[in-house]
Amino acid sequence: MISQQTIDIVKSTAPILKKNGQQITTRMYEIMFQNHPEIRGQFDMSAQGDGSQPARLATAVYAYAAQIDNLPALKSMVEKIAHRHVQTHVTPEQYPIVGESLLQAMKDVLGEAATEEVMAAWAKAYQALSQVFIHREHDIYIDEERKQVVHS
Repeated sequence: MISQQTIDIVKSTAPILKKNGQQITTRMYEIMFQNHPEIRGQFDMSAQGDGSQPARLATAVYAYAAQIDNLPALKSMVEKIAHRHVQTHVTPEQYPIVGESLLQAMKDVLGEAATEEVMAAWAKAYQALSQVFIHREHDIYIDEERKQVVHS
């Protein structure tokens, strides 16, 4: 559960994320691929090169910031992303890598606006969202396994 204070702080960052989101996510991928080159293979590098992947992630991060207190509004986005994560074999162990990279990119891009309070709120918010994805992806993996057993 996320505290109301965390929700309020994250929501307050939505306008700056709308403005600087793609710069943040582009930086996030740079950090992540530099620190964890082993995960590059799970990404469509052409979508990195043309900026479409960072743009999609920036839209998702902004949507989360804007709707953090109304998660049902994000259900279709979560569903689409979770299915894509299953297709590309994302594992629960990779979420901390993404979170660490995202938070560092926020600090790099936002500078003084990335106060300790803002970063702490985003760390909690990211952790909560990663759990949503991990649980949903687990269920999708289970459903896929059941389908394979039925069709065997």
